[in-house]
Amino acid sequence: MNEFPKRSSQEQFDRQAPKYDATWSSWSDETLQWMLEHAALRPSDVVLDVATGNGFTALAFAPHVSHVTGLDVSPGMLAQARTRASEASLGNMSFVEGSAESMPFEDGSFDIVTCRIAPHHFLSLPAFLSESARVLRPGGRLIVGDTSVPDDMPEADAWQNGVEALRDPSHVRNYTPSEWRGMVTEAGFEIDTLTDEGGGVSVPFAFWIDRAGCGPELAEAVRREFETAPAAVAEVFKIGGVDGSVSDISFVWRRVVLAARVS
Repeated sequence: MNEFPKRSSQEQFDRQAPKYDATWSSWSDETLQWMLEHAALRPSDVVLDVATGNGFTALAFAPHVSHVTGLDVSPGMLAQARTRASEASLGNMSFVEGSAESMPFEDGSFDIVTCRIAPHHFLSLPAFLSESARVLRPGGRLIVGDTSVPDDMPEADAWQNGVEALRDPSHVRNYTPSEWRGMVTEAGFEIDTLTDEGGGVSVPFAFWIDRAGCGPELAEAVRREFETAPAAVAEVFKIGGVDGSVSDISFVWRRVVLAARVS
């Protein structure tokens, strides 16, 4: 397995782990429900939740399957996830420190790999997909939801990824659906469903800034990006409230969801 260095996301999420609470998770509930509905869950399934964070996705899958392992690069996040699993009295869960690009598991260890609103932090999305294919058993399923940018709109792509990187230095890239399709196929998966249609991820601006630990100067710089967003960008991301206070700003990040299988 290729080795990738631990990166700023470990430091970022260790520091901010207590802030990634149920309110934060609820902002992508629609994506989580889509993943549950498209995973074709069986009681015997063994699931790996990559970049599990505070464990909300893993906890949602655990009642329906045999076992869920949560993998994350952040010890702080994993500590929160273990606490939540214990509080929920879920005995079929375990948590392991490790990166999405170099998973510490044997080939063919899992029936399902899940990942929710995290791949935009990965240093190498192709490496994550390759590792997912490796640790899945034949016929195993990959179920992913992540924030995304639209195809064929370079202005919106550049603006959104620029804003995210400004707010959070651990951000790497939100990919277009076409980029996802190409990389998933290249990793050896057969795609059942891949779409950016449907719900997005609606996030209140002030909470979004707070979760990244932005100081006042950085928060103001990000706010200015929203105030000066081109009209086409504002329409795509449903930006509103920029004429009021920071707490009035609203926006919706587009999301891509996919279900795929290894042969």
